[in-house]
This record gives sequence, C-alpha cells and structure tokens, in this order.
Amino acid sequence: MNLSDEQKSVIAQRLNNGASIADIQSLITNEFEVAATYMETRFLIDDLNLELQDQEKVSTDLNAPTNSGASSAGSSGGILDQSGTETSQTAAHGGGVTVDIDSIKRPGTALSGSVTFSDGVSAKWYVDPAGRLGLDPDQPGYKPSQEDIETFQTELQAKMQGPAGM
Repeated sequence: MNLSDEQKSVIAQRLNNGASIADIQSLITNEFEVAATYMETRFLIDDLNLELQDQEKVSTDLNAPTNSGASSAGSSGGILDQSGTETSQTAAHGGGVTVDIDSIKRPGTALSGSVTFSDGVSAKWYVDPAGRLGLDPDQPGYKPSQEDIETFQTELQAKMQGPAGM
C-alpha cells in the first residue's frame, strides 16, 4: 500500500486517539481513496509499528468476568472442543467472543476457523488467498455488533501470532 508520510502520520494520530482497525480502514478507503481490506490495514498498522489503543481495552472489558489470561493465545486457560481446536475459557462460561482456528484449513482459504459472538451466534470465518477476511454466519442475515467484530479481530490476531495459531 503506497501512502505518503503525511497519510501515515494521520493514521498514527487517529490510532493514538483510539481509532479501531475498521476506522483506519474506512479512513484509508474513503479519505485517501485507496482500496484496503481489513487484513491489509492490520498489516499496515503492524508495518508502521503502531499500536491500537482501544482494542485491548475492549477485549479486557468483554472478558472481565474471567481471568486476563483467558483471552490470550496458546494453552493458558483454553480448553479443547470435540474437533481438537482450542476454545477460550470465556466461551466455556458463556459470554465474550470465542475464536477457533481450524487444524485443517478449508479448501480455497489461506486460514479458516469459527467464532462464537457474545450473543451466542456462531459463524465460520476465513482468510482468502488474497488476505481478505470473510465471515459466514450460521444465521442468515446476522450482523455482529461492532464491539464483537473488534473483539473478534483482536482475538484472531492474538491466535494467529501465538503458537496455537500456526
């Protein structure tokens, strides 16, 4: 993604003011007129060594009833479901957003898995070979809340970076 130094500064300033990845993606697409997927935006933020301010707070707030290790990737606080994928303690106690990565990715995807949102609705997610994130909910027409989307993205990022995600 070719952005000027001024545009990169605007992104850094917005992130410092608490903007989410979706906000930055919208900024890049609408104001900078550059097409950007969620994953491209996330990678850009990583490449610029910028940090999300509100993402960790949202994840912590939604997972408050459980210990703080329950939302981290790896086997610290996770349980295995019937398919052998890791599920966070939050789902076991009902609440929060749970993200699982398939041990065998679905055909035509670079990565795939499932998610259960805080309202109990499940969906299959995937990252296509071009790096675009897709969601296929079990309920037709279902749209998760913005908080759930942000938590899902944060949890997915943590799982992908942790040893359980690869």
